[in-house]
Amino acid sequence: MFPKTTRLAWLLPLALLHLGCGSDSGGDAQGGAGGGATGGGGAGGTGTGGSAGATGGAGGTAGLSCSAPPKQFWTWDLGVMPPKDVQIAATCRGQSAHANVYVADSVWGTDVTEPQVGSVLAAFDSATPADSTKGVYGLDVETFGEPPDVDQDPRVNLFYVPMKPFQGISFDGFFRDTDQGSGSTSNQTEMLHLNSSGSNPIDSDYMLGVVAHELVHLIAWKYDPGDEGWLSEALAEVAMVRAGYLTDLPAAKSYAKATSTTPLCVKSYSDYGATFSFGAYVWDRFGASFVKGVTQEPIHGRAGIEAHLPGGSSFRNLFGEFMVATRIDQPGIGDGRFGYSSIDISGIGSEISAKLDGSSGSFDVVHFGSRTLRFTPSGAGTVSVTLSSSKVGDLVTHAVVANPSNLASAKVEAKDAAAGPISVNVGAGEVLDLVIAVDPGSSLASGENAPVASVSYQATFSP
Repeated sequence: MFPKTTRLAWLLPLALLHLGCGSDSGGDAQGGAGGGATGGGGAGGTGTGGSAGATGGAGGTAGLSCSAPPKQFWTWDLGVMPPKDVQIAATCRGQSAHANVYVADSVWGTDVTEPQVGSVLAAFDSATPADSTKGVYGLDVETFGEPPDVDQDPRVNLFYVPMKPFQGISFDGFFRDTDQGSGSTSNQTEMLHLNSSGSNPIDSDYMLGVVAHELVHLIAWKYDPGDEGWLSEALAEVAMVRAGYLTDLPAAKSYAKATSTTPLCVKSYSDYGATFSFGAYVWDRFGASFVKGVTQEPIHGRAGIEAHLPGGSSFRNLFGEFMVATRIDQPGIGDGRFGYSSIDISGIGSEISAKLDGSSGSFDVVHFGSRTLRFTPSGAGTVSVTLSSSKVGDLVTHAVVANPSNLASAKVEAKDAAAGPISVNVGAGEVLDLVIAVDPGSSLASGENAPVASVSYQATFSP
């Protein structure tokens, strides 16, 4: 089952779309997979007011002007699938150094007002919650690279237009790569299509996060238009974290409780809780130079990440450490790789209360997901665990030993399940969480009906 708050690459495999979508039912999402258009966040939850620093700059909230002429923009009617190309009359209602804000004439003064346009321009050019001196544009360019410029105009067109829902799914926005070409329905300009009439106002932090996300898809199109969907979306999610618009944090918190059933590495449709989590993780761990390098890397997927990891590191190791971080979120341990500094994400929900009596137990875990076995010994001693699976070579295992009330003191150690029994010493009052991730190698074609690894275990305790 796909949630109602997801991009629609999975609905439109032939069109290869990335549509940002959402639903009043809750949750959120950014991105998608494929090479057509890339989208922005879902519409789960209510938006807040304007972004921090969204007044002043860019003309403030009154007296806006724009030298750009009215347009008949091509966009998509999303009420049908595949979407239908339609033209919508729009007028530029505000302009800054980096943006023209166009609004469909049908919603000006009702769904969209001049003060809202002023707030959007201020956030785009001047200030964000994370940086009072830089707007969305400046942060995205600094972090990911320069956008393309097919129309010889340095400004990006932010086009606000009402978007119809499709079968209960609503949309926040999208980027169309066709607007970068010369086809008959191309706008031949740098632009983002954004929903003027969703449940979140256009100047809410929620929708400003969508703008930050969608701008990354436009930038990435210049450097590497064909990356795998999960990685494209994870990079775009970094923009939200970087600017301080945590549009998809609720989805990430839900993902942290469902890692055993939710794959990360999916070429087409991807879970945006997973990609937000992974994007925030690599941002916190490696920073801007790493993110820019991966964005501009022509090699796709995990290999593109490995091309920019420190020497000796692998995606397999990174993935296993990411899963531990998502489980315990303790950035104070060691060099910080087992937690997040920008967000609070740790969750409980994919662990099993495991047996220590030597009898057999079993569990399933989705490919590119993880599950945790929690062993609670009666005191200090040694826990010995044998993991068996036809996919034992795909298991990436870490032992986390800690007092449950003080995870900050946890000791984390990588273990090789294929090498034989895993032995771990625990102290009085401590538990052992065995975090077992599955890395099968190649990304999954789809997240729906994703394959699982069946694992059995036997564990004993020696005081």
